[in-house]
Amino acid sequence: MGEYFYGITDKGKRREKNEDTFFVREIINKQFLVACVIDGVGGYQGGDVAAAIARSVIMKHLETLSKDVIVNLQQAIVAANTKINEQKKAGAKNERMACVLTCAVADIKNNKCWYAHVGDTRIYLLRDHSLIKISKDHSAVGFLEESGRLSEEEAMRHPRRNEINKALGFEEDITIADDFIETGESPFLSGDLLLLCSDGLTDMISSGTITSVLTSNKNLAAKAKALVDAANDAGGNDNITAVLVENNKQPIQKPEPVIVERKKDTIATVMVDNEVSPLKDIATVKKNSRNLVSFLTLFLMMLLVVLLMVVSQKKNKPAANSAVAAVQSPKKINEQFQQLVSHLNDSTKTYLFQQKGTILELNDPIVINKDSFRLSGNGATITADSLYKGPAIIINSAAKHIVLDSLIFKNFDVGIVVQKNNITLRHIRFINCRVPVQYSFSFRDSVVSGRFKDSIFITNSNLK
Repeated sequence: MGEYFYGITDKGKRREKNEDTFFVREIINKQFLVACVIDGVGGYQGGDVAAAIARSVIMKHLETLSKDVIVNLQQAIVAANTKINEQKKAGAKNERMACVLTCAVADIKNNKCWYAHVGDTRIYLLRDHSLIKISKDHSAVGFLEESGRLSEEEAMRHPRRNEINKALGFEEDITIADDFIETGESPFLSGDLLLLCSDGLTDMISSGTITSVLTSNKNLAAKAKALVDAANDAGGNDNITAVLVENNKQPIQKPEPVIVERKKDTIATVMVDNEVSPLKDIATVKKNSRNLVSFLTLFLMMLLVVLLMVVSQKKNKPAANSAVAAVQSPKKINEQFQQLVSHLNDSTKTYLFQQKGTILELNDPIVINKDSFRLSGNGATITADSLYKGPAIIINSAAKHIVLDSLIFKNFDVGIVVQKNNITLRHIRFINCRVPVQYSFSFRDSVVSGRFKDSIFITNSNLK
């Protein structure tokens, strides 16, 4: 396999056969790479058959791509679901077969990736030693974990962790529900690493263990094998599959600044020619000097006239017009802030900054009290006013599931204040923030003793 991608699957220690499958391949003259992990649903006969059908159909559909890669992924998965249902009707042997899957398309040249997902297989993105789970588990336990009601450890031990509510083969027409297939796209930068895996891996080892393996100084093949070995060492209760895709393109290096040595001032030596210059040349030089002086004088006079006209026009404008102009030219940034606040106070669950690269300057915090809310920044920058010393966002304890996506926080003493594990961060960047995320404790009419355990956010230092 190529140096920048690798896949592996293993039966595990408890299963009689491997119902997982995968593929990872370059397409369209190696311009794109397609990776897919498929897991046959356990408990129903024919899970491996459904997985094999999905693999064959999706590989065929993704041999070429149109401009809209997400649509290509959706069409391939819909076709796989149709084929599985046709095979179920053809014979009673595998009438309940089904599978779950996660597929991704990477465009390393342009630093992008797209994904489509159904079920409880997963896709992760590793960037700068931070592991981000991109996909959502289509299961009750997955929802409880992502909403903060269960910790990762509790979800891994939950007796219903393998029950799913979405799979290919469960429904004949999966196009009826717009959200049956989860899709998305993400920047895929130099040094980034994608992990596609089955639940046989993530039910056995934690995200901290996965991160420590992926950040080790091993090649992709060794990292993939280490993940499988760790899952087997933890019990190997299910089939285990892992596919790794790395953006191994070297980042563009800025040219080094050229150091120029400043020379000491020297007195120029005037070369004297013994020949006498003709009077005609001297006259020409004087004439050119007079022309230059005349031009500069005329230019300055014209500039003075223009300035006088502008000042005169400003003085002649009625006061009422000035007042109207002042009223009609509020900063768009204030409108954006008021619009966001109004959405936080009404019944809406999401807010999206429509314009890319929006800059929102705060002199008051954004307070989120809702049960659930998703704030998608579209690359927006939230920055602090020069006199503002408070946090950018405060997540109150009443909130249960808050998602912040594609935002940049800049120049805050504290970026985000949370009061419990009720927030999911996706593609969040902190610039010049002394404390990116602050966890606040609230004790009402109680006596407190003991120690606090910092286990809300995992950092690289915690893993050493």
